[in-house]
Formats: sequence, C-alpha cells, structure tokens
Amino acid sequence: MAMTDTSAQALRRQSAVFASMSGAERVACAVEMAEEAKAVAMAGIRARRPELTDAEVFVEWLRLLHGDAVVDVMVSCSSSS
Repeated sequence: MAMTDTSAQALRRQSAVFASMSGAERVACAVEMAEEAKAVAMAGIRARRPELTDAEVFVEWLRLLHGDAVVDVMVSCSSSS
C-alpha cells in the first residue's frame, strides 16, 4: 500500500474529478502541475544559490531531474559545439 497523507474520502473525490475530465483536460492538468513543480524547485534553487544566473539555475534543476552524469554530458556537448 502506498504511503499517503490524503484521506480515503479525498482520494475518492480526486479520482471522481479526474474521471469526469476529458483526456485533453487531464493532460492540461498534468502539464500545469508539472510547471508548478518546476517553479517550486527552481525557486528553491534560487533561494539556496542566489549567485546563480537563470541559466545556471536551469542546469541545477536539470541535475535534480536527471542526475549529474546526464547533465555533465549535456553541458560538455553544448560547450564543444
């Protein structure tokens, strides 16, 4: 069983709301939630590292998502071109 801090009643309501949405509405909702999560993560990076430029904050956000190895390859490829 998954750990959750959401009541069973709230989960049932959430499921009912999502079930009533069209596919396009569910996709739009997922995109909006992803954008909110990205904004929160990037705000956290900026708060901890105010000296970083916007581009550097973006790279640090990518590190959170994909890890150092992937981002290091991406950065080295972009700097060599």
